[in-house]
Amino acid sequence: MRCCLLTGQVERFPRRSSAFEAILHSDTIRVSHFFSGKLVSGMEQRRLLVFFVVSMAIWMTWMNFLGPMLVPDAFPKPKPKGAIQFANNDDASADSPESAPADAMRPANVAVESEVAPAKVVENRLPEHPSVSLLLGPADPDHNDAAALKDKLDEFFLSASLTSRGAAVEFIELTDKKRYPSFGHRGERIRVIGSDPRSPLRTFSMKSPQIDKQLNGSSLDHVAWEVVPEVDPATAERAATFRFVSPDGRWELRKRFELKQLSLEELKKPRVRDTLVEGYELKLTVTAKNLTARSARLTYALQGPVGVPLEDEDNASKYRDVRMGFLRDDGKSIDESKLSATDTVKKSNNDKTEVWTRKLKYIGIDVLYFTALVLPAPDQVDSSIAVIANEFKERPQYSDISVELTCKDVKVAGQAEISHEYTLFAGPKRKELIGQIPALAVMDYGWFDVICRGMVWLLNTFHAVGLSYGIAIICLTACVRTLMMPISKHQAGNAEKMKELQPRIAAKQKELEAKYGKNTEEYMKHAQNLSKEQLGLMMSGCLPVMLQLPIFIALYRAIGSSIELRMEPFLWFENLASPDALFKLPFVVPWLGWTDFNLLPCISTGLMFMHQKLTMPPPTNDEQAQQQKMMSYMMVFMGAMFFRVPSGLCLYFIATNVWSMTERWLFQHLKKTKAVTVDSDPFADPAKSKFVTVKKENTDEKPSALGGIWDRLQKSADNQYSTSRQLDNTSTNRPDKKKKKK
Repeated sequence: MRCCLLTGQVERFPRRSSAFEAILHSDTIRVSHFFSGKLVSGMEQRRLLVFFVVSMAIWMTWMNFLGPMLVPDAFPKPKPKGAIQFANNDDASADSPESAPADAMRPANVAVESEVAPAKVVENRLPEHPSVSLLLGPADPDHNDAAALKDKLDEFFLSASLTSRGAAVEFIELTDKKRYPSFGHRGERIRVIGSDPRSPLRTFSMKSPQIDKQLNGSSLDHVAWEVVPEVDPATAERAATFRFVSPDGRWELRKRFELKQLSLEELKKPRVRDTLVEGYELKLTVTAKNLTARSARLTYALQGPVGVPLEDEDNASKYRDVRMGFLRDDGKSIDESKLSATDTVKKSNNDKTEVWTRKLKYIGIDVLYFTALVLPAPDQVDSSIAVIANEFKERPQYSDISVELTCKDVKVAGQAEISHEYTLFAGPKRKELIGQIPALAVMDYGWFDVICRGMVWLLNTFHAVGLSYGIAIICLTACVRTLMMPISKHQAGNAEKMKELQPRIAAKQKELEAKYGKNTEEYMKHAQNLSKEQLGLMMSGCLPVMLQLPIFIALYRAIGSSIELRMEPFLWFENLASPDALFKLPFVVPWLGWTDFNLLPCISTGLMFMHQKLTMPPPTNDEQAQQQKMMSYMMVFMGAMFFRVPSGLCLYFIATNVWSMTERWLFQHLKKTKAVTVDSDPFADPAKSKFVTVKKENTDEKPSALGGIWDRLQKSADNQYSTSRQLDNTSTNRPDKKKKKK
């Protein structure tokens, strides 16, 4: 017998004695158990070693052979540190002596190899400039220095902070902090640009693919530019220039910013801050110079306004919008369009960002009271898109959005330069200013634009005589309602008629049910005629409301979007453009998110409920009672909707309801003697008696012009209605009709 060390099996020899076989059998079992454990663990180690060797072979093969062949972009060749690269080998003659920049123009960040080298090469080294901030216009003074800097504050409408990091705009403020204070911080300036410090984008930063690829993963909007000192020290307060030279020494870029500084003659003009649009403009000039002797192509993308303020976003009725004005083929007419922040976020997340390629007159961001629009020079911009500066995922309407302008691909001759000019308007939305751009579409007056402008003019007129804007709103409401009094008077008369006729109509309906039975053919016929009578009276009462509706909507829009009411105090509230916020609630109202108690919406809702009860006729059946109950519930719902309405609009609602109730009381108690007679049968012959006959005394009085026109329209409608009723009755009584019915 022999034992195999590899398999642990025992081979038997020819048979011998039984005792020897028993001893050999027991020894064989012990040997097999011993070798089986040792050999199994050895096999596992051998398999692990084979797996490791094969994996390393596959990995080395993929990294060195298969990977670079199949996916070359994912396996870039590493460059050693301090490597020298040729200065842009795009052109065959780039290494020629005439293509190299002149020594006088050679920037400090360009290193050239010695003359003994076979070819001139440039070290790809980024420029090292400090990151600094510059201020154009006056700084925000404290109360002690405000009097000393009054002249400077009058000479500039804007104050712009610039940074050399990307040669961009950090923020822009309005210097008139008395008229345009920061929201919730009276006495501080409002930032119309750069209000959101969390945004990674900066206004008027730029990128260029021809230069960004040389910046080792960075871009022109992140590297520091060189600040060029002004030749004239007097211009340093209103202008600044930044310079950047590409690492390959082929391009020199310059960006010059300049604000408008008013002269003494301009300061003497009346209402200069409301009429001089140049005072709210920041001008940018981008210059690109080709430092070589051969022509080259360049393109860049310019960032639009970033951080336009969204004030009181929880109660805002309007959020950020992208505003665009495209030139038509005639070069003068403008097609205006807009894109909301919600749609911008939705399209960006779905990779459906819209690219606009039409010629631009202006493009920018618009909010309720301010706007920031970029006006490029003609034939500079190739395309533009909307971008997200800071996204709010839970509420996309709060997102900060901006625009990006891409210039046309231009060819610059050797030792030549090109210049592009852009104008940024950053200021309040006033008609006198916006109309000079022109971009009146950003005023957001809606369909009744002409009426809205008249309302705003009346509002400013009342304020000009010394009234506060709160009193001016009440006076404006009273003035409008006085002009609409003839129509309101007719509406009140129709309401009184409905009150008188409601019981008689209900009695007639019960009479028809008793005579013909409910849901019969004859009952349905007479009930339909009765409904026509009632509908005619209801429509005549609704007509005055329809005529007043455009005026009321225009008044609502004028008060809701007027910048004059922004941060204007009245009574206990500090801002007519926000809810009054009498006190802070100790808890947050579930589902609604209310944190403040607003008193004016509660007063307005209570007055609307009282006005409804005074004008609504008493119910005559269960159905009408149910409808009136639903209307009462609707008042509570409307109160919840108006709870965050600006206090200026609540003043308008309160003044309107008080005026309406007072007007109704005067019509009822101070009207002339009238006798109202109602025919007992509403379906009688109109030639013999009318459904309602109103007899007026003192007919010698001449009605007003508006009242006379309305009376003539009403008489014409009554005559036409009587004629149609007479024709219907005549056709019904014809014998041939009766035969057909039988």
